[in-house]
Amino acid sequence: MRLKKFRPKESRDKLVYGDGIVEGIVLLAVAEIPYAEIYRGVIGKRLPENAVKVVIDKSNVSIDVEVSIHFSQSVSDMAFKIQEAVKYNVESMTDYSVISVNVIVKGVTFEDVPVNGHEQNGEDKQNSDGAENGNGKTDKADEKGSNK
Repeated sequence: MRLKKFRPKESRDKLVYGDGIVEGIVLLAVAEIPYAEIYRGVIGKRLPENAVKVVIDKSNVSIDVEVSIHFSQSVSDMAFKIQEAVKYNVESMTDYSVISVNVIVKGVTFEDVPVNGHEQNGEDKQNSDGAENGNGKTDKADEKGSNK
């Protein structure tokens, strides 16, 4: 009878992320940024398969993301914001270290996007019940102040 020595295998606890986890985190990070969205192309509103590319090498991640940016925004500023948001979200939600985030601006959007409840062109809608008029004062307060 032969006896074998029992050698416990070195087992490290591992956390394995699914294929689409990092891609989903990137989609959420871009969705948080005003005036930017994932590029959807001209054909339809469906998200293209290649809008987000993730390459994972051991614990390092390289990300390519294709976006559309609103025409009123600076492309370089928006690209930097997207890079920072993607890097922060991926590193804080996973154990991966982000090596690079490549932002490819593939489109420009021209829709009117409300900014904090105000219209894009800076003109605020006024109503007769004392709504704000853009300078922080109400219409009724201006009427009282102008009679003095």
